Parts: sequence; C-alpha cells; structure tokens
Amino acid sequence: MQKGPIVSRMTDDELIEELKARFDSTKQALHDVKMVTKKLELVNKKLEASERVKSNFVSHMKNEINNPLTSILGLSQQLMVMESPTPEVVTSVGNMIHSEAFNLDFQLRNIFAAAELESGDTEIHVSVVDVDTVVMETVDSFEHVILQKRLSVGYNRKPQFDARDHLYFKTDAGKLQLVFANLFSNAIEFNRDDGKVYIDVRVQDNRLLLSVTDTGVGIDRSQLNRVFDRFVQLESGVTKTHKGHGLGLSITKAIVDMLEGSISVNNTTFSEEGAVDGEGGKGGRSGCTFTIAIPEVEMDVDAAAFSVDGNEFFFGDEKVEAF
Repeated sequence: MQKGPIVSRMTDDELIEELKARFDSTKQALHDVKMVTKKLELVNKKLEASERVKSNFVSHMKNEINNPLTSILGLSQQLMVMESPTPEVVTSVGNMIHSEAFNLDFQLRNIFAAAELESGDTEIHVSVVDVDTVVMETVDSFEHVILQKRLSVGYNRKPQFDARDHLYFKTDAGKLQLVFANLFSNAIEFNRDDGKVYIDVRVQDNRLLLSVTDTGVGIDRSQLNRVFDRFVQLESGVTKTHKGHGLGLSITKAIVDMLEGSISVNNTTFSEEGAVDGEGGKGGRSGCTFTIAIPEVEMDVDAAAFSVDGNEFFFGDEKVEAF
C-alpha cells in the first residue's frame, strides 16, 4: 500500500484553493469571535450599570426607610419621657409621627409591589370598583402633605350618568389605588407651594381615563421618556431636592401594562387664572400631566366582589370628606 501525505496528491491549484478556504474559514471565525466579544462587553457594561443603579438604590432606600423609622422612634420616646405634656405638644408630636409613619408605609408598599412584579407573583383581582371613593380616600390620606404645601385639589369627574351617582368600573381595586396614589404623590412632591392639583376621571369607549396634573416645574422634554425607568430619578446627589427613590412611576407603568392599559406624560401650560391651556400654550406657569387609560375587564364579576376603597393605607382610615 502506498503511503505518504495527502497533500502530495494535490495539485498546486488545489492546494491553493484549500489554503484559501481554510484562511477564509479562520477569518470568519475570528470575525465571529470579535462580534461575540463586543456583545459580551456590551452586556457586561449593562450589568455593571445595572449593579451601580441597584447599589445606589439600596443605599438610598436605607436612608428612605431608616430616616422615618428613626424619627418615629425618637418622637415616640420623647412623648414617653415628657412629664405632663400639654395637649398641643401631644397633638404636634402625634402629627409628626403620623407623617413619618405614612411615608414609611407608602414606600414599603411600593417596595413590596416591585418585589411581586419582579418575581412574577402579581395577580389581578377583579371587582366592581367605586372609582370616586378610591380617588377621594387616597386624596384624603395625603391631607397632611396637602396642608403642609398649601395645595388645592380639583376633582373633575365626567361619567355618562347623573353626577350625584358614583362611577363604577370593573378592574383591580388595589392596583388602581396604588397607581393613582403614586401619580398623586408625584403631583404633590413636584408641585410648588400654594399650587394646584387637577384630577380628571372619565369613562370613554369602555376605558377608564384618569389624569393627574400639577402646577410644578414640569419635566425637561428630553427626559420625558426616562421618568418610567426603574430606580431612576431625574435629580440625584447633593443637588437632590425631592424625596423618593425612583420606584413609584416605574411600578405605576408596570401595573398599567399588566392591566393592558397605557400611560403617558406631557408638560402642560396654565393660564394666570389656573385653566389648562395645553402644552405649548401661552400661560403663566407650567406643570405636568400624567394620564392612564385602562380597559374595563370583560368578565362576569361576582356580586360580592365589590370594592369602595381599593387597598387602603395602613394609616389612612380617617373619615372621607368631600374636597
């Protein structure tokens, strides 16, 4: 049997073609490796950025939780050691404790909601919701903050029936309440002192349209698409002037998406009389409007599944009054 290297049996042209094919194959493999490396570098940068954001969030959240908790413990201890405190002092300290406890409760509710959304454990519980009561009780629960900033709140409700009747809508009461609470809290936090908050609710084409407008500074047009990002706040560092942790609006969008709805944000201009001119109009002050549109759930709801208050705050059980 004849032995010898295979290449010896190849002609020069065949050898050149074989080397060229192997070179091209090696070149393609190197190109593929470079592309994979670039993708891995990009993924690594995104992971590093995500870790930095989450690390900053955790650090910030520690302060957001520890600060009100420390205040609650300190104020309650102050009451304990006082000898015969006057009713005025007790009322003042009690109001401060309530304010800190309310803030802590609200933050924890958002954290729990974010954890459920992240793990996929969130479920939709449909009931016939009294939208008017959900709105009014939520506003009432923020009364101490409203008074502190001397804000006025206007509620414009446009149902298709007698205004004396309440507006009912089939959706998840708890999720609707948390969505509105986050939008209303945002409108308070970024509003000016002596400002206004306008709430508009209507049902159109089997969709609940709810908008919250403030008379604050508005949002830079280039940043409008970032306000719903998780853990993002447009203010940070030592220049930060507003409370919060950049979680509420991202949770709001996630819940609205889960309910197959939509959410939008626009800057709004007001006339000197306070009427909304619309974005770009000639007015005295600017503000911001968040609008959600949620479709009504098309399913039979048990007559017992009726909600008038959504998911109440732990500390928001005061009597609801018209405003």
